[in-house]
Amino acid sequence: MAIIRSDTLTLQVTGADQQQALANTLALYRRLVRDLMTVAYTHWPTIGATQGNEAVKVIEALIHPTAKRPHVRYTYFAKRYYKFPSYLRRVALMDAVGQVRSFVTRFDQWRCGQRKHPHAKPPRLTASTKTFPSLYGSQCAKLNTDASHAFIKVHWQNDWIWMGFGLKGTCRFRGKGKAKSPLLTTNGRQWQLSLPEQFEPPKPVKGAPERVLAVDVGINTAATWAVVDTQGTVHARGFISRTDKDRECRLMARIRQAAKKHTRHGSRLPPGFCRRDHQRLTHLADNQAHQISRQLVNLALDHHCQAIAVENLKGWRPKAGKKRTPMKARFHRWFHRQLVTRLDSKAVEVGLRYVAVYARGTSRHAFDGSGSVKRDKDNYSQCTFSSGKRYHADLNAAYNIAARGHVYYQGCRRKAAPRAASQKSTGTPRTPVSLSTLWQQSA
Repeated sequence: MAIIRSDTLTLQVTGADQQQALANTLALYRRLVRDLMTVAYTHWPTIGATQGNEAVKVIEALIHPTAKRPHVRYTYFAKRYYKFPSYLRRVALMDAVGQVRSFVTRFDQWRCGQRKHPHAKPPRLTASTKTFPSLYGSQCAKLNTDASHAFIKVHWQNDWIWMGFGLKGTCRFRGKGKAKSPLLTTNGRQWQLSLPEQFEPPKPVKGAPERVLAVDVGINTAATWAVVDTQGTVHARGFISRTDKDRECRLMARIRQAAKKHTRHGSRLPPGFCRRDHQRLTHLADNQAHQISRQLVNLALDHHCQAIAVENLKGWRPKAGKKRTPMKARFHRWFHRQLVTRLDSKAVEVGLRYVAVYARGTSRHAFDGSGSVKRDKDNYSQCTFSSGKRYHADLNAAYNIAARGHVYYQGCRRKAAPRAASQKSTGTPRTPVSLSTLWQQSA
């Protein structure tokens, strides 16, 4: 199955003229999308029944005059958007139709009673959206072979001209498959060009994997990993911590101090309280999820693994720590879902399998099969086995996650035996699966 990945390159804007030309192009495109949305919604009984690019012909017959069609219903578009590029106009048209179609679908669901809350308000059709133009290749944007320079058709001094820009960044996917139309974006500070690429990822190796990279996502340590084979041999292990702990703790402390100062007289926190700091925390977590997931995928490739196993913690809500401890805030900022989602997408890119195993008991049971473990109260990352051996709790969990990953793939290979209708089919044994399970199977 083909996948699409994008390389984001920064445009090197050298002067005020280029900055103003890009801003004019984006503003004019968004204004056209807004006006086209009104036309699409007005004629939605006709346009809504179309499929794919058929909506282009229907709307262009209403707004775009030609030699064979000199008179159209809406003459405003030919006057207001004079000499607007045809390819860019069709992109704006499909963008407007897609937004109206999304609104109509959501409104129909609300009217049929499919609502998150019983008293939820109906959705609104927002015309002024923060959309970005897609530049059709060789028609609105031209790139050189090494993607170091680009020519973009922009609106400047009431005319559409080609303007050159330098590109800065690294291309990881360019040249792997079929290039799609680039996307012109901005984050308020700099302009960027997103280059989508559609390619076929490597196919995973058939059969049960010989080696599995198990990942235990934690609070103190961002990720604890271990490479385990089918016989239960641990070939490598390690710990990955966040590199932005100081910045995260400083931002969280600043938010706590501001909240304490604001609520000391019984006042409530207003909406959007410390919004910029919360955005910085979100961006830090997103960046760390990308960096750590890339490290884990590279480790899996370096150790010749065929699969990656993680805990299935979707929907799990941890409890807070003791009083006067920052554990509640740290759990709130935990980016487990971000990390495993990035890990899944990056594993698909390189042809690795990905499985989320049953999470209960991975940290509670010892990997050697000696029974339950006892976590230290003072140092929660350490635990004691029933035999008296002391071990790292997250590393013990990583071994058990790897064993459950192997058992999962071995169960997929076996043909399920016929069962009675009242029995449920489960892919894991009744006894807790730990690393010792692989030892028993290999013996």
